[in-house]
Amino acid sequence: MIEKNGKVVLITGANKGLGKEIARQLGGLGYTVVLTARDEEAGQVVVDALCAEGHDAHAVRLEVTNPEHIANVATYLEEKFGKLDVLINNAGISLEWDGQPSDVDKLRRTLEVNTIAPFAITERLIPLLAKSEDARVINHSSGLGSLTTAENAWDQVSDFMAPGYSSSKAALNMITIIHHKRLAPQGIIVGAAHPGWVKTDLGTSAAPTEVADGAKTVVSMVTVARDAFPAAQMTHMGKRLPW
Repeated sequence: MIEKNGKVVLITGANKGLGKEIARQLGGLGYTVVLTARDEEAGQVVVDALCAEGHDAHAVRLEVTNPEHIANVATYLEEKFGKLDVLINNAGISLEWDGQPSDVDKLRRTLEVNTIAPFAITERLIPLLAKSEDARVINHSSGLGSLTTAENAWDQVSDFMAPGYSSSKAALNMITIIHHKRLAPQGIIVGAAHPGWVKTDLGTSAAPTEVADGAKTVVSMVTVARDAFPAAQMTHMGKRLPW
């Protein structure tokens, strides 16, 4: 059995891909990991596997755009743990890399999941985070949401810049800054992570980065000393990226 360190981490969209790997790595470091998934059974399968390896893992159902689900997650955390130390807003979608043109519906749906949901989840969990002595919120963003990169390196990134996905991550970056500035007085620090181009369902098999390496940026932000946490920044593997 892995020795627990007493800290509770909630990871959205953690039944596969980066979320699942982040849970595995943090669980191996002694964190209690709570995985959310739209499909409760899929989340439980991952939890069962992690527990068999000695991790302290739990699953809870969450469709990130469903206010009732968000409220239920807050109640679950309050009743089971009484606090939350780390929130990782990992769940995200892209609906535009299918060879078809973007449209208003794709834009709206992407913003709902990638931007509005992390804001809503964070807001709902502030009271639990405020009970932690080392509260952190990490938003999984993307370099494709960087306005500076879009302006200065368009020739290199234009094929990947989708209106919905890139706009949703740019907006998430702004929410990261706003939340940090407003929540820091309560002891809650907030930052954004760029995982790289990773071999996931979203990144596809063409990506150069393995999932285990893609998880490292978030894991480092969870585990780094508090005074070294890259608050109100977007970082990748310890390096600050331009907004």
